[in-house]
Amino acid sequence: MRRVAALLLPVILLAGCGQDNPDKGMNSKFQELDYQISARETIAAPSDPSIARLTREYAKLVRQYESELGPAEAKRRLTQEADEVAQYCLACAATLYDAAKKY
Repeated sequence: MRRVAALLLPVILLAGCGQDNPDKGMNSKFQELDYQISARETIAAPSDPSIARLTREYAKLVRQYESELGPAEAKRRLTQEADEVAQYCLACAATLYDAAKKY
């Protein structure tokens, strides 16, 4: 009986983990892409296709969460990321600015 209780207790306690904040997953996805983009900015040449791919993924992620973000926040995130990327990849910044115009 003690073994069953000892095994059941951690299962019950862990069952609710990760459900306290639904925005946590969204924010971690944005942080991960921000980190990947900033890492490429410092080490990659402007012609590196990975920066362009990551900026398209960023715009796609904003579209995916646009109902949770709202139009003002979606536009702010896209514009801020475009401003950061502009000095390394003008085409990438244009992609993000164009996506921001929709909001």
